[in-house]
Amino acid sequence: MAKQYHSLSATIATSIVFLLVLSNAQDNAPHNGGVISLNMIHRDTPSSPLYDASLTDSQRVSKALQRSRHRINRFVLSEDESPGAHLIYSSGEYLVNISIGTPPRPFIGIVDTGSDLIWAQCMPCTECFKQNPPLFDPSSSSTYKALSCASNESTETCPLTPLHWIRQPFPTLFGCGHHNGGEFTGVESGIVGLGRGAVSFISQIAGYLVGGKYFSYCLVPNPAQTSFQSNNSNPVSSSKMYFGRLNTSSGPGVVTTPLLTNPIYQSFYYLELQGISVEANNITVDADAKDFKGNMIIDSGTALTNLPESFYDRFESAIREELKDRDLEVKQDPTGGSDLCYSTKYDILAGPNVTFHFNGAVVKLKSANNFIRMDDETVCLAFSSGSSFGIYGIWQQTNYLVGYDLENKTVSFQPTDCATI
Repeated sequence: MAKQYHSLSATIATSIVFLLVLSNAQDNAPHNGGVISLNMIHRDTPSSPLYDASLTDSQRVSKALQRSRHRINRFVLSEDESPGAHLIYSSGEYLVNISIGTPPRPFIGIVDTGSDLIWAQCMPCTECFKQNPPLFDPSSSSTYKALSCASNESTETCPLTPLHWIRQPFPTLFGCGHHNGGEFTGVESGIVGLGRGAVSFISQIAGYLVGGKYFSYCLVPNPAQTSFQSNNSNPVSSSKMYFGRLNTSSGPGVVTTPLLTNPIYQSFYYLELQGISVEANNITVDADAKDFKGNMIIDSGTALTNLPESFYDRFESAIREELKDRDLEVKQDPTGGSDLCYSTKYDILAGPNVTFHFNGAVVKLKSANNFIRMDDETVCLAFSSGSSFGIYGIWQQTNYLVGYDLENKTVSFQPTDCATI
């Protein structure tokens, strides 16, 4: 299958302004060290500008799985190419509302822990994807200033900008895109990169936050699943993102695993997965002679957890074994996106218990983390296979407060009802 990738040519400049205009944002004096929170808008919620009311819940789930596969391909490409060869993007699941420039201009950014750069489409744009919000015009911003930066191919301009959180400015470097491509819908203006690099959003604002380079998020269940299970159209609670260390980021129930740095692909968040338990069956990861033990990337934009094929096969076999005595009919996924599905009208399959064993952290998943309801009669395993490494997806992160401590190089997990915080 052809790989779905697009490159972005960006000029990087100085002195633009981001203003996060969020009705629920909480500003705890960030200049003196605080915690800032904002809504993460899932693309399939009715409040999202990407929401398509004509789709059924089954169609939304199917599209989410398609995006997940494309996203996995993006990581595969990154490992196949030389580092930094392209700025590439393949759709995401969560948006944030931002304004950019002085005076502020609307900006809808895709949250991406797999990208470093914050970037927006800018005028003049010789090759841009269509977007509904007007392109950012640097000449209209009093706080924009272009910087010179060297690249392997040419000299480009690069932007730095005071970022405004509520009413308070933060000097912030960002990319101004003039030759852009990607899997965008026209609603998004660009990306809010939360990777580990020096120019990512969290790296640039860390000095204003409690705990420095620390952010976390708490994801509510996928809106399509909530609709299936509740059989009503009640409003879906928002997922939350926090910049700065929360009081609840340590203590009872919190487990922590080392955050590993790939010397070649330093932007991604690598963890060491040692095994997965299905009830009492512990499936261990094959020993690897490599010095680098990071075999799983934790990601905010991949829906399903992806496992290497041989490991996935053992995992799926263990699931089948645990469910074989139940009165369940194995059936084909109507969307073609999952390998193991069952015919059932129950909201979700109860059990078997699945536990991820990261280095130093035991993460016990709930049934809703393990299965996806595809339609009114079909439930499928919420895992995929392929590639030589794993990706820990957002389905398995749902209803966990996931904390990224870049200074102490750890990732933490805390079981949480994310709809209540």
